[in-house]
Amino acid sequence: MLRLVRTLVVFGLLAQICSAQQSNIKVLPWNNHPAAVSLTFDDARPIQLDVAAPELNKRHLRATFFVIVSKLTRLDDWRKVQLEGHEIGNHSLSHQHPDVLDKAGEEIQVEDAKLFLDSNFRSDVIIFAYPYSEISPGTAYWVKRYDFAARGWRGTGDLLYVSSGSDPDWYNLPSQPAFTKYDLGIYQAWINKAISMHAWTTLQIHGIGDPSTGFEPIPNATFAALLDYLKAEQDQGLWVAPFGEVAAYLRAQRILEKAQPQATDHEYKLTWDLPKPFPKGVVLKVTVEDKSHVRLFQQNHELHRTKDGIYLVSFDAKELVIRGRA
Repeated sequence: MLRLVRTLVVFGLLAQICSAQQSNIKVLPWNNHPAAVSLTFDDARPIQLDVAAPELNKRHLRATFFVIVSKLTRLDDWRKVQLEGHEIGNHSLSHQHPDVLDKAGEEIQVEDAKLFLDSNFRSDVIIFAYPYSEISPGTAYWVKRYDFAARGWRGTGDLLYVSSGSDPDWYNLPSQPAFTKYDLGIYQAWINKAISMHAWTTLQIHGIGDPSTGFEPIPNATFAALLDYLKAEQDQGLWVAPFGEVAAYLRAQRILEKAQPQATDHEYKLTWDLPKPFPKGVVLKVTVEDKSHVRLFQQNHELHRTKDGIYLVSFDAKELVIRGRA
């Protein structure tokens, strides 16, 4: 009986240590920014090469371009856009409504487009935007097979803002589409709301200026003013980053936060699995409440704090070892 009591006490102490240590480990949301905004452009329109990318580059802003493979011309220019730090995403082979596709067609729209993009951009393109924001079970099946995140449902109200503590549908993430009638104040309100909620929102843009440039073109002056506003907010701490980059950080954060520790008397170890597929090189920014008594390790290498007291945790390592007392 005494042995049983001692065993229970030991397990209880380990559980308390584990709980205390885990509570001292904090992943900083939005890559250590107060909120996040992603700009996305659809359909691979020439105006996006001629106007959008240069205007973004002037302000050191990075965005996502969801391209339709059948409309993809000027490949060298699009490769340059990628090299400039922007993200290329899959917007299907030919932008069909899902209700006109059979099972084979659903696969072709996702898979064939991906194969083309992977080959021509020499990268693993693993984000998707559903044409017309319409989702069928068959299309969703193939998107989940080849992508780790997808932009879909437009949503309403607060549901357009993804919080850092939520578990969204990674294959139906919301966005807010631009419309020609909207003035700058509308977009400023979206951005300000994301900041006030400490959340992430995604803007969806097609044409710019002339109606021939794409669906609901945003006026040139409004577009330039929107970028200026985003640049000013970025300088104040807003994370303005491509859709896939933000989605990857948030998904990795949520996985790490849910990892169950394995404890011993002097350390505990967090382990996790990577989603398949998932981008390589995701780094989470982590802080520890009691820095003087805790040491962090990954793959037998000690992590050292930055001057701001932040540990850079490699998500690819699939483990984090915490030694010392909390």
